[in-house]
Amino acid sequence: MKLKAIAWAVSGGGAYLRECVNIMEYLKKELNLKVTVFLTKWGYEVSRVFGVLSKLRSIAPGGYYEEFLAGDEGMYYIGRINLKRYSALIIAPATANTIAKIVSGVADTVATALFAQAEKSLVPVIILPTDIPSEEGYAVTELPCYVDRSTCSAINCNVCVIPEICPVKAIVIIESYPRIDLSKCIGCELCEKTCPHGAVKCWEKIKLIPRLIDLENIKKLSRMRNVTVVKNPWDIVEKIKTLMNIYNES
Repeated sequence: MKLKAIAWAVSGGGAYLRECVNIMEYLKKELNLKVTVFLTKWGYEVSRVFGVLSKLRSIAPGGYYEEFLAGDEGMYYIGRINLKRYSALIIAPATANTIAKIVSGVADTVATALFAQAEKSLVPVIILPTDIPSEEGYAVTELPCYVDRSTCSAINCNVCVIPEICPVKAIVIIESYPRIDLSKCIGCELCEKTCPHGAVKCWEKIKLIPRLIDLENIKKLSRMRNVTVVKNPWDIVEKIKTLMNIYNES
């Protein structure tokens, strides 16, 4: 029996998100796997803000086991897990909130419901927490595009050019300086590329100190049946390759 299809759930975290989408693409193109993309409500919103929706739709263009399922739409397909139509469930990135629900037995989003059924059906689960700490004890996340208004004020920029180039009109002038409305932003980076003064910053990495309760929940998660907790997106590839070898030998 060959490993052919995997379910990939995206929760609402920006940490590792763009890298995870690249890993999905790699698994599809290089390992010839079908990927069904499940997004929680906020997984969809964050994917939009981080500019990866179009790539996700190309990974899951709508073919059989290559559906793009956002929000509650994905709930209709959870039974595939019980039937073991998927050889693995990946939840990446998995927010602290998603992990807290999982270890508490709550299954009220598509990601947590998929997990519950995967555990019941002994389907392997691979999870990448957004709050996984480094050896130094901090977690790294990415910020969506934003305007550093201190740069605008420092150079006293009187005419801002970026509102006019935004394709979704997400940039507005507030008290003389621009601000990005993240409820509209699609993460296209045009504003960052257009601003002549470098006031717009996209995907800036910052360090955070995970809460003790989040670290404890990750430990609980790692002790659950058939669950592998990974520390970075490329660990997902190695785990999938291991599963492929197991399936090919069975």
